[in-house]
Amino acid sequence: MDVIMTKGEINFHKAAKENDLESVRKLLSEYHVNVNCKNNLDRTALHWASANGNIDVIEKLVEDGADLESKDKYGMRPVLWAAWFGHLEAIKVLITGGATPLCTNKQGMGILHCAAQNNHVGVMNFIFESLENMNINEGEITGRTPLHLASEAGHIEAVMRLIDMSCDANARDKDGKTALHLAAEAGKSEVIRKLLNLGVEVSDRDADGKTAMHIAAEEGHLNVIEVLFDFDAKADTETIKEMSPLHFATSRGHSDIVTTLIEHGAQLDQGNTPLHLAALGNQSEVTKILIKKKCQVDIQNYRQQTALHIGVEAGYQDIVEILLGANASLDLREKLGKTPLQLAARGSFVAIVDMIIKAERYYEVTRDYHEKELDDLDPHLYLRQPRHPSAAQMKDILWKLATKQLKPGDWKKLALYWKFTAEHIRAIEHQYTGTHSYKEHGFRLLMIWLHGVRKDENVMRLLFEALSAIERRNLAGSWGCKFVGKGYQRKPRTLIPHEQ
Repeated sequence: MDVIMTKGEINFHKAAKENDLESVRKLLSEYHVNVNCKNNLDRTALHWASANGNIDVIEKLVEDGADLESKDKYGMRPVLWAAWFGHLEAIKVLITGGATPLCTNKQGMGILHCAAQNNHVGVMNFIFESLENMNINEGEITGRTPLHLASEAGHIEAVMRLIDMSCDANARDKDGKTALHLAAEAGKSEVIRKLLNLGVEVSDRDADGKTAMHIAAEEGHLNVIEVLFDFDAKADTETIKEMSPLHFATSRGHSDIVTTLIEHGAQLDQGNTPLHLAALGNQSEVTKILIKKKCQVDIQNYRQQTALHIGVEAGYQDIVEILLGANASLDLREKLGKTPLQLAARGSFVAIVDMIIKAERYYEVTRDYHEKELDDLDPHLYLRQPRHPSAAQMKDILWKLATKQLKPGDWKKLALYWKFTAEHIRAIEHQYTGTHSYKEHGFRLLMIWLHGVRKDENVMRLLFEALSAIERRNLAGSWGCKFVGKGYQRKPRTLIPHEQ
């Protein structure tokens, strides 16, 4: 329910916030404003004065009966706000006036938590030296102690003061995390160095079995990783779910950390491998790094999936291309008996289907290249576009051939002539766009075939021979093309006339 404040109450809060003592006095004495009036966050004038360290106003409000234990919407009392912002004198005035120093907010944070989280060492010193019954290891609602909060925030001074006062450096929150874990999660490398120098165990685990190394790898904090290695942290420690730091780094795409972990001996091929997770997370750069570091690309996980299966099933074209370029197996089957090509067809990933078929045919092409003593054929370039010098002109010719000339069954006859497999044909045919789907199927087939034509071959002659072999010689002859050496010339005006 919204609180409607009068103009006098609004001005009263404003005066308390701005340390305008005269206005505070006037509003209390002449306009009889309620000293404990609240805004829509349940804050009183004393909350504002305490949060801003306005001593004169605090003293006046206390003198006029302000509620020292009033809680705002978040359970914050005036003394907690004073501790949060480090106003030591305000804390002293409030406690002297009767405020309890042992209060907590809705999060369970007391004045020591508030001071430690914000690095107010002066307030911490006052608490340690002047207040009794203050538990330095008291946890807030999630079990985090002042040391947890100071470490997470990266406050070296507060951390060292708490250590000096013999806090428990190995205290755990409700997730089993120590101050070291939280500092690793937040990327606070200097705090980590201090804690480790004090003897905190570098391989300590949280409730999930994660060490600081796992957490830093997951969050992408290379600076923390480097400090942990300085203290002999292990690169291959596994969590309860058999996840190593490298698994976390690959799944998040932290390529710099992946490289560092591998350089420190992280294993590439254990469990559900980092390559599987890189593929699952569509992490192209990490996938390249892992392959460059000689990981095994065809290891199968508990579902019998390789990284290629995972990339194909998710439709990640870049990942698939990288893995195909690394000679990933196209024959291995996952748990349900599907090959990568079958998964691509089932998912209607047309570009991936065509890429896989090109990859299967690539090995024949490269063998021909070696036998003919031609330049090596880069697999990535091969998968992206045809390498034949006439490819650009041929694309237009093949499109017109597929969409205007070939009959519904012709493309399959060409496929068999060019030694496409039955599986290839089924995968291409899986894409259905209507009664004229065969035109799209034919064009895809022709473009895949074009990828496999060596750059020293006469592409028009090969096409002529194929059309003749499927008894469409009349179509080939109607083009008006004549072969000239290793190239071709076209008669003007038309490429492929319509059949009569």
